[in-house]
Amino acid sequence: MSESTRPDVFARARMRLALLFVTLVIVLVVVSSVFMYLTVRSDIQGAARGSFKGGETEQEYVSRRLGSLRWQLVAVDAVIVVLLGVGGLLYARSTLRPIRESVAAQKRFVADASHDLRTPLAIMKADFEVALRDPGLAEEARPVLASGLEEVDRMSGMVGDLLTLSRIDAHTEQVARRPLDLAALARQTVQALGGLAAASEVRLAYEAGGEDREAGVGGGEVIVAGDEGHLRRALANVVRNAVEHSPPGSSVAVAARSSGQTAELIVTDHGEGIPPEVLAHVFDRFYRGDPARSQARGGSGLGLAIARWALREMGGDLSIESAPGSGTRVTLTVARRPAV
Repeated sequence: MSESTRPDVFARARMRLALLFVTLVIVLVVVSSVFMYLTVRSDIQGAARGSFKGGETEQEYVSRRLGSLRWQLVAVDAVIVVLLGVGGLLYARSTLRPIRESVAAQKRFVADASHDLRTPLAIMKADFEVALRDPGLAEEARPVLASGLEEVDRMSGMVGDLLTLSRIDAHTEQVARRPLDLAALARQTVQALGGLAAASEVRLAYEAGGEDREAGVGGGEVIVAGDEGHLRRALANVVRNAVEHSPPGSSVAVAARSSGQTAELIVTDHGEGIPPEVLAHVFDRFYRGDPARSQARGGSGLGLAIARWALREMGGDLSIESAPGSGTRVTLTVARRPAV
């Protein structure tokens, strides 16, 4: 069976669930209607024969039968609710089993494929680097090898994101909470991405004015309890996005500051900004506001989703303020002390 003619598992599940509930409702309505018909007929026949208990009046008979009828209605309604709930739960579990198995298989594939790709990518990266260090390499071959090395690095980043995503879904990804200086991390990130900013003709700078200078803390330090690896990747991803979406001649600023029980890393650019319809989905997995540009830059659409997850695990969050033509301000918030 071809892919185009294979039945959609979600459509089949939807139709099976719909048919189940329609069938259950019809059966229960018919049964309850027959029961109520027989009960009311018995009352009418009894009243017609004047079969009242112990000389009770007609009014007392009617009152007694109405009370009995009310309890019968409550019992019938309770039975309908229980049968619909239990039947629906059991059938929904059976119907959704293939979907659950399909999602689980997809997650296993992503994890296994990502893991298996790491070794060949590492070998390719090493081969490119060795070739580029060869003094006898023809000059016309260097740009080709350098471009290949850059693509391998991008693919390695995407594979790393997929592996992290699979561990998050499996609840095996760990987030440490160790003392960490956000100011130092910000300065290191600015230095590491200086070449990218220079190539894009964007001024990338660290703003020391945003630092916290508490007594007892080294000058300019902003100490938090966080995971250095996750924070470094999150900040690098945000700064890289800011640089790549800023026009030549503009600037990107990175600052670190304390704010009560939390501390913040703030990245501000004066670029093109983010439209509201895109801003509403920037944290969605695999979402790319401009697919053509994202693909050209090697983006996977996972960086912000993973970064926000990690920051929330550290007791913080990631927020974005932006508008078209007004630049973007991204705030990475981290708890200053581990959660008790």
